Amino acid sequence: MNNTEEFISRLLESWKKESVSYPFMQARFHRFIKQSCRETLETLFFKVYLNHPLLSDINSLRSFLIPQCRYLYNGISTFLPLTWTFPTTDLKSVVSREVRFVGREILILAINDLQVTQKERSHLFHTLQLISPRPDYYKLERIDLQEILEQIPVLLRKGDLLAELPDFSGLYFTAHELEPLWGALQRYNFLPEEEAKLENFFNLAFKHQILATLHNFINRNWNSPYAKLACAVYITLGEIIPWAKHPFIRRLLAVSYQEAKTMKNANKNAK
Repeated sequence: MNNTEEFISRLLESWKKESVSYPFMQARFHRFIKQSCRETLETLFFKVYLNHPLLSDINSLRSFLIPQCRYLYNGISTFLPLTWTFPTTDLKSVVSREVRFVGREILILAINDLQVTQKERSHLFHTLQLISPRPDYYKLERIDLQEILEQIPVLLRKGDLLAELPDFSGLYFTAHELEPLWGALQRYNFLPEEEAKLENFFNLAFKHQILATLHNFINRNWNSPYAKLACAVYITLGEIIPWAKHPFIRRLLAVSYQEAKTMKNANKNAK
């Protein structure tokens, strides 16, 4: 563990315990971002966030960063365009989506802050443009990404239906895997505490598997009417809509639940 990683880990402990040392450590963290922006934020997002139990999901990362928005927005603005450098085959590309999601919120909060100058505001708007979905990053063959982006709200209305296609059956969960969420799936409703469980339900490897399955489906079926739907889902997952709240993910869980329930009943009847 390097010095920056060790310091951020201690900072998180101090933040969670509401320790009297937290404001002093926080001020030091802000200085780190001013002096060594890339190293500090890369360590936070791609080392600490991946391993630290206090940053187990996007909501925990958000709750740590958002209150510091006023002190971080310049560093975040500098760093976010660099998150496009990870190839889509890399697990870090999944984290990049979540970083850009939280980063967008920080930039928008800063843009609306009356203490931010017009010059800084223009720079932040420019950064938002730089972290918009990029055709060269997604490597979607024979797909007009601009057309998809313009139609995303319409396409997402039916995008969840993809979860019922055989192409995505490899992403279904077993009854055992669904056990922590079984009550919520039975009610077709997630209570706040179950929402938190849902955030933890999808680990990094499984998120990557979902994205890889969507990517392969799009490039294999580019002329299918479902390709545009898959494209809208692929672009928005974790990037524009959080994983746990995405309609496609909710439908995937619902289909898995129905399959698992049918299997359970079949096994009961066979005895």
